[in-house]
Amino acid sequence: MALAVNRTGTIFKKCDRSNHKPDSNKRCATSTCQHTCDNPERCAHAWTLRYWVNGKQVEKSFKDTTHPTTGRVNHGSGKKLAQDWQLKTTVDKRSGDITFADHGKSGKQNFGEACEHFIARMPVSENSRAIYLHSYRTYVQGIFGDKTLAQVAQDRDGVTEHLTVTMRHLSNTPRQQTRMVIVGTCDEAVKAGRLAKHDLADITLADHGPKDLHRDFVFPTYEQVKFVADGGFNPETKHVVGGTGVCVWLMRGCGLRIEEALAVSKQDFIEGGAVLRVMWQASGNGRERDPLKHRKRGEYRDVPVPSWLWAMVEDLPDGPLMPGLSGKTFQQYGTIYFRFMRAAEVAGIPDGFTPHSLRHAFASAMLARGVQITELAHSLGHRDINVTHQVYGHLLPSAAKRAVAALDAEFAEWSKS
Repeated sequence: MALAVNRTGTIFKKCDRSNHKPDSNKRCATSTCQHTCDNPERCAHAWTLRYWVNGKQVEKSFKDTTHPTTGRVNHGSGKKLAQDWQLKTTVDKRSGDITFADHGKSGKQNFGEACEHFIARMPVSENSRAIYLHSYRTYVQGIFGDKTLAQVAQDRDGVTEHLTVTMRHLSNTPRQQTRMVIVGTCDEAVKAGRLAKHDLADITLADHGPKDLHRDFVFPTYEQVKFVADGGFNPETKHVVGGTGVCVWLMRGCGLRIEEALAVSKQDFIEGGAVLRVMWQASGNGRERDPLKHRKRGEYRDVPVPSWLWAMVEDLPDGPLMPGLSGKTFQQYGTIYFRFMRAAEVAGIPDGFTPHSLRHAFASAMLARGVQITELAHSLGHRDINVTHQVYGHLLPSAAKRAVAALDAEFAEWSKS
């Protein structure tokens, strides 16, 4: 009997604007992607069910139906059809009408299928999950997706060559994410009993160093940042460019990541507005708040709030500072990122600038005015201070110069005693 799907798959819309990643996806960057709809629940595009059959990824589309007499679109009916199809495969599996392969520890499961299974169950936010899924589809699927678990698990030379040679032109982050997907999938397969062992442990990646690490250290002027926040007139197109709101100032004044800034509510300010309790980041769909990056639910950090920032926030209404559209609680990352980069271009901010550059500007200002790097690491939410040193160590005053100044001062005092 032919093999059939061994899991129900994923339902989504390819046009969903929340998946728009122009900083990491070439098609998004060139505006040739399908991510065109801010409200996919009510757009005219079809719903897609993606699942696996005989080790091959399959997609089935379901369009919203229309009323037979009025012609009115029944929004959400396509999603319901996709869910019905998804449910049918699950029922068939449980009833035994379809035979599913049981590979045991032989490792014959399709590696691409195992990767998607692993990513779907990673204990990360939806934004992070989307990033890992992008890494899989961009750097893993075409090379290893059609192989079996066992073939990849035993191919240490092939995986090492891919990570260190084929991907050597890339920065550290995508190579590390790709290694995480490949090795993590094999680790999980061993734990689940689908593999006896794998040979991919301890693959070392060369660090490309500060050239890649600091390419977004672009510090705009106050007027340029204000334009990104407020928006304004574009003299070339004769149109008004929308701003990105108070999240810009939250990033510049408190060093927040963009997803953290989008999740801030008025009640997160404590101690009379002198402290911001950072506990959440906005989910990719803008409907909820997820735990912080690399943190468990309930963990938080308290960040000092400059008086000028509290003056901006103090008279705002209670609730989210960046409320979403179309019933969403928060603004979506994709929408804000698009506005951010468009406004930055009109404002004349140099190439290399990204939303994260505001976080770098915050760190630079703190270190330049004598704040200890240990305090900075806490404000930025770095669990490992080595990360803070790696990213911002070049902004610290020279240790040798500090030592010489201290020794000269001590000698001058001692020699006069």
